[in-house]
Formats: sequence, structure tokens, C-alpha cells
Amino acid sequence: MAARSLTAVYDDHLKPSGLRSTQLAVLWAVVALDDGTVGRIAKVITMDDSTLTRTLKLLERDKLVSLHPGRDRREKRVRATARGRKAFSTAMPLWQQAQSSMVKRLDGRGLGDVNAMLLHLASAQPA
Repeated sequence: MAARSLTAVYDDHLKPSGLRSTQLAVLWAVVALDDGTVGRIAKVITMDDSTLTRTLKLLERDKLVSLHPGRDRREKRVRATARGRKAFSTAMPLWQQAQSSMVKRLDGRGLGDVNAMLLHLASAQPA
């Protein structure tokens, strides 16, 4: 329930960009990895392959990313399109506003603890 509340804060701030927080997380990894594989993106953002695939299909539908074959039939690679990079640039200041909002809500004391807990939980997930 706490994770949903946290996600709702970020999603609310991101509305003007047209992205949800999960989409931004995936797009962020796609931009950072620049032509990374789906498997690598999943590892970087600790997201299971099926959830990542669904999110990538939405981003592809909206022409924010393009998927193309890798070295063999099993590998798919992902690139951000120009439209995707623009959406990412638009979303980042909104994400930063959400971060600031969370710092204010937690009086600046607890955000590090929340982030540390979330990182700990993510690292405890089975690979």
C-alpha cells in the first residue's frame, strides 16, 4: 500500500508529460543504456521480463522507443526515439518536482530511509 501511495505522488507530478512513473523508469533505462537489450534493461531496473515487455509495448505504441532484433532471434534491443528522448526531457523536471514534494512530505528526514529500504527490498528479490 505504501508503494502505491508513493507511485501515485510521482504519477500525479508526471501527468503533464503523458508518462507514468513505471514508463519513465523504463524510458530512463532505455535512454541511459542506448540500444540495450531487454534483458539488460530488466536487470538494471529490477523489473521482471513480462512487466517490462508490457511497458515497452506501450512505449513502442506511443513511438517513444523502437525495438529491433539483436545478435540472434532471442535477443531484442531497444532504442529511444527522438520523440522518446523529448518525452524523457519533459518528464525529468517533473520527476524532480515529485522528489522535492516527497522530501517536504517527509520533512527531509525520511526520504533516504525510504530509498534505502526500497533498494534493500529490490536487491532481496530473486533474480
